[in-house]
Amino acid sequence: MKCIYCKNDITESNKSTEHVFPEAFGCPDSWILDCVCRDCNNEFGGSIERYLAGDSMEGLWRLQKIGSRSKKPVRQTRIKIHIPDEDRYGEFRGIILYADFTQMDSLYLPAQIITFGVNGERKITLIEKMTDGEIKNITGRFEFFAHNEKEYNQVAEHLKELGKKIEEGKINRLPETAINKDGKLEVQIEGVMDSIIFRTIAKIAFNYLAKSKGANYALDHKFDSIRDYIKSGNKPNFEVVKIEKGHILAEETKNQYLLEGHIFTIETRGDDIISKITLTNAFNFYYVVYLGKIGLIWHDIKSGHAYSLKEDKIISLFSPTFLIMKSKLRRIFGY
Repeated sequence: MKCIYCKNDITESNKSTEHVFPEAFGCPDSWILDCVCRDCNNEFGGSIERYLAGDSMEGLWRLQKIGSRSKKPVRQTRIKIHIPDEDRYGEFRGIILYADFTQMDSLYLPAQIITFGVNGERKITLIEKMTDGEIKNITGRFEFFAHNEKEYNQVAEHLKELGKKIEEGKINRLPETAINKDGKLEVQIEGVMDSIIFRTIAKIAFNYLAKSKGANYALDHKFDSIRDYIKSGNKPNFEVVKIEKGHILAEETKNQYLLEGHIFTIETRGDDIISKITLTNAFNFYYVVYLGKIGLIWHDIKSGHAYSLKEDKIISLFSPTFLIMKSKLRRIFGY
């Protein structure tokens, strides 16, 4: 057995268990591969997969739906969360938030300073990104925020040490007008999809290829470009991952989602072998991954599976519009 990524031999000393898609998104222990060595497995987990789990739109979705297994706080850089810049949020308008991965459906308020220009324009900066010199050079009025009273007092002490005058006893709180009737705080989210996220999606697609067609097929040299892209980030002379609007499942419409969970398919498009991936099936887009060319020998490549969040199980899909569920065929959807 060889590793499908580095092509080195897998031995007793370096064998590992690789989930087809990340455990963080609910992949069951029954859906695994034995064709990825420990070094590659650890490398991917520490270099690219952690960003998909904690710093992506899919990561925020899984935090709300599944929760975080690690319970570790995460600093997002690809996902930007902030309170809308509207008057009803008072002094908090526009401030920066993080998703709090220590608990489900919660937000964390990092320490930050708001400075004001000559015309009253507001500039918000995270304190962790400011040097002591930059803080000392703040002129005029400023406000600062922190997650709780303890952290607020710590920031206040640091600012006083740097010679900044602090209004004693003041702790900013959200006005009642900022909270919706359901008790929720409405925030704005901007997501950046970069090569780190794309490489992780490509890895899931390549894992699914190996699961569907076997490790020996995935080791073929025609997949060397996608293999190198996933492992090293080297872009081939074709677009590996792109985003398409719409749904993978044929009978879903713009406002109708028949499955809450993840979908994985692989098929041919002309001479290309492509995979379609969604890790939420909650957004109006999915990823298309170009894995390689069919080659001289034709292979029957058409496979589809879904992970149902509600049932916590893998479901087989097969063309054109059928789903296997509880050993019965139901004409619901296909791909």
